[in-house]
Amino acid sequence: MLPNNINKLLSIALVAFILQGCGDSSMTDLRDFVADAYKDKKPEIDPLPEIQPYQGFEYASTDKNDPFSFQNIVSNRDGEAAVSGKRPDTNRVKEPLEEFPLDALNMVGTISQKGVPWVIVKTTQGTAHLASIGNYLGQNDGKIIQIFPEEQRVLLVETVADPAGRWVTRDVEITIDER
Repeated sequence: MLPNNINKLLSIALVAFILQGCGDSSMTDLRDFVADAYKDKKPEIDPLPEIQPYQGFEYASTDKNDPFSFQNIVSNRDGEAAVSGKRPDTNRVKEPLEEFPLDALNMVGTISQKGVPWVIVKTTQGTAHLASIGNYLGQNDGKIIQIFPEEQRVLLVETVADPAGRWVTRDVEITIDER
């Protein structure tokens, strides 16, 4: 008689051999089902959205000055740009907040002392400074002309040169930074 393990191996091999003959390896019935299952149904495709016609914008600037014209540059006999208008005071001692551009200064609040409003300004270096009406901020001779504590804003007047070399003033408003 054969050992018990060999009997088990032979019986497993015999069963596997018999079962192989029972199976259909081509699986034609499964392939037929898959091919016929959705033959009648057509996929639904959404229609394309309606394209709106382009509406162009006509920019009419015939009554405006050409910004690229050489006539915008006024020169004197020496070939330098003519400087006119109210010039900044170059003899004035610069204040600490004038070494920073305005976008590097953040208004963080206002206080009032004996009825005089003050603004608290923080620099990009992390230092805080107090400024009042008449003080200067920024690199364009920005002078504080009004502080609105209830609205948390400050009004400055800057003196800058325009493209023609003329000194002009412009109003700049700084508001409290909510970052």
